Amino acid sequence: MSLRSSLEGRMSRRQLCETVLIGKNILIREGISKILHAAHFRIALSASSVDELPNELQAHQLLFLVLHNGDGFDVALDQICFVRNHYPDARIAVVSDHYCPDELVSAYRAGASGYFVNVNSCDAFIKSVELVTMGEAVFPPAFLSFALDGIFEREAASVEQAGHDIGLAAEEPAAPHLSPREKAILSCLIEGNSNKSIARKIDIAEATVKVHVKAILRKIRVQNRTQAAIWGMNNGSLVHSANGHALPSIIPQATGLGALHLDRRTHANQGPGVTKLY
Repeated sequence: MSLRSSLEGRMSRRQLCETVLIGKNILIREGISKILHAAHFRIALSASSVDELPNELQAHQLLFLVLHNGDGFDVALDQICFVRNHYPDARIAVVSDHYCPDELVSAYRAGASGYFVNVNSCDAFIKSVELVTMGEAVFPPAFLSFALDGIFEREAASVEQAGHDIGLAAEEPAAPHLSPREKAILSCLIEGNSNKSIARKIDIAEATVKVHVKAILRKIRVQNRTQAAIWGMNNGSLVHSANGHALPSIIPQATGLGALHLDRRTHANQGPGVTKLY
């Protein structure tokens, strides 16, 4: 294939894919819009939140770039989940100004196909976006090490835990940092609420609840909802119920030893592409 035909093919893919920018900072949105427009990407819409999206976006292929500037990742996560629920075939990437492994993994689990952190040139940014539109997953190099470390830790933990009672902990874990929303959801787990009930209580999508539950399990290092509820009741000082009262510590501590395990087979709509590192 000649260089000219290759360039024409890339430009054609960019033009077929309509891009939607979502983020509070209008200056950043305008800057990214100009960069992508100059590279022949079609900008379908620029909005401060998913609430401003029309009832239906019609395009052969949609790419959503969610801009995250450290204001609280819960908002960005809600936006990713909203897009995944309403546009299941769309590609989603997060553009962030800082690197946080927890946020990156949460974005991946919610359905993001890319996470761009402090990309140091327009060319690198354009190529990364282009890879996402082609069905690839694009994440920072450190993400691969983080994911592999989680897999190895989980395998080692499974061996160590074999033959032990599920309710016993081998060691005292460090106190995890739970966001206010995660604390609220953990309180609901303690009360035995289903994901659907939790979604109604705090007025978010059920898919968003599932993402938060997975994040909670990973942060407090347990393997299921029952263990999470027991952990929460035993750590009342770290968890508050919806009415603001601390939960009593009445059940012996039960923590699992499992670590994060990323399985691409459970990652929605990611396609056959392998993880790319920019």
